[in-house]
Amino acid sequence: MTISATLDSYIHDKAGQYDTIAHSFTTTATEAALHSSVPLKQMVKAVVLHDKDRYMLAAIPSMNKLMLPQVQQLTGRHAELARENEISRIFDDCEVGAIPAIGQAFGLEVIWDDTLLDDADLYVEAGDHKNLIHLTREQFKSLMKNNPHGTISCAPDDLYDLTHY
Repeated sequence: MTISATLDSYIHDKAGQYDTIAHSFTTTATEAALHSSVPLKQMVKAVVLHDKDRYMLAAIPSMNKLMLPQVQQLTGRHAELARENEISRIFDDCEVGAIPAIGQAFGLEVIWDDTLLDDADLYVEAGDHKNLIHLTREQFKSLMKNNPHGTISCAPDDLYDLTHY
């Protein structure tokens, strides 16, 4: 498989041209970043959530863990992690496990972590296990406008201390 046609069309329409980076086969966003020599904080990981019958996507730095209480506070929704079989139906032109962090291309609401704007360059899965899409900060901001955002992720070691929020 190659880059998701749905994603490609959406980004071109909303943010213009973009670059891609080919890499060897990987199974996670973190591995993709490492194989592509991309800093982990610039690799945007997608976490698909649901509340009852609605899905949404959280976009966070790949080395971080999602903080569900903060997502729930920002969205007013009780969200849980979606299962793999649910995700594959939504991202039907993507390979399983290679979910792009641009969920609005697939009709999902998106919530994103503010720390993603700390860097000038960001990278997202392209919908396959061998390509990344490179976006500038301005392109990412353009794609994410009108979507809720805040501090919704943290380093794995900090997660335990924040669960009481």
